[in-house]
Amino acid sequence: PPDRRVFNPRRELNRARGGQPSTGKVIAELKMVFWQKMFTGRFDTRIWNPHLRTVMPYLDPAKTVQELRRLIHADLEQLRELRNRIAHHEPIFKRALAGDFTKIQELIAFRCPTTSAWMVQNQQAQALIQARP
Repeated sequence: PPDRRVFNPRRELNRARGGQPSTGKVIAELKMVFWQKMFTGRFDTRIWNPHLRTVMPYLDPAKTVQELRRLIHADLEQLRELRNRIAHHEPIFKRALAGDFTKIQELIAFRCPTTSAWMVQNQQAQALIQARP
């Protein structure tokens, strides 16, 4: 039997898919770790080499797909850790929250700078980060 403690993307996808009426509902049910694990090297040949620049058209053209995929994976890891700290009601005061916010903004901008700009204009996080003691 498979070890349930080890993250398995296929098992996670099957779990999320169960009983959901649409693709959008399945996507919403997938854990953040699923999306982060999608940015590992094992998917370079099948997904990222042919499609990364299509999915995220505003990536740095001077970097290779592997460099960009590793950067995205590392950024998602940092944000997943932040999300987990918040979800488990753990303190985040010592984190570089402005850097976390910048990573979120950059990841969105890789896909769509207009959406990234909209997010910045409609958020309250930066004021809270600047006001913290």
